[in-house]
Amino acid sequence: MKKYWAISVIAVVAFGTTLLLVFSKNHKEQKAVESSGKSLVVEQVTSKPNPKIDPQAKKQEEIIEEIKRMYKPEWEKVNQLADKRLSELINQAEKEFNVKKERNQDVSRLEGKYLAIYNDYEQSTKTQIDSIISSMQKEVILKDLNNNIGDEYFELYRIQKEKRIEKVVSKLKKLS
Repeated sequence: MKKYWAISVIAVVAFGTTLLLVFSKNHKEQKAVESSGKSLVVEQVTSKPNPKIDPQAKKQEEIIEEIKRMYKPEWEKVNQLADKRLSELINQAEKEFNVKKERNQDVSRLEGKYLAIYNDYEQSTKTQIDSIISSMQKEVILKDLNNNIGDEYFELYRIQKEKRIEKVVSKLKKLS
């Protein structure tokens, strides 16, 4: 029960942070301009400036890269742990499969068993990744940067997750 509560809290925080960034990113600056005695409002859309031209944007990019470097070891550690647990799970599945085959026991449920264990592992990994991304987003917000660093890292996580899923499914299919 506590596990699902913790996951829910992290999901809500991540969702809230994402919404905050999306809405703050879409705001437009407005400037009043005097023209022949009337006040006209000119909208200036805040877009990503060219870092070669705008020194402020270059500084922002440097800060973003610094944040990424700061969290990179933690990110890599979580992914290495996920890969290690997956390898150990596959080894365990192979051992159990071989023992059951030697004893002429039913092996039809092994794939489902190990996929369920893997799903628990991956959920734990996602919780850790969400926490890292949330911390990175907080850094971005605290430094008042107009950047959503989370999307990039959610995509990286999704790609790594798909590779792990492919690996575990192909290995388990070979065993059955």
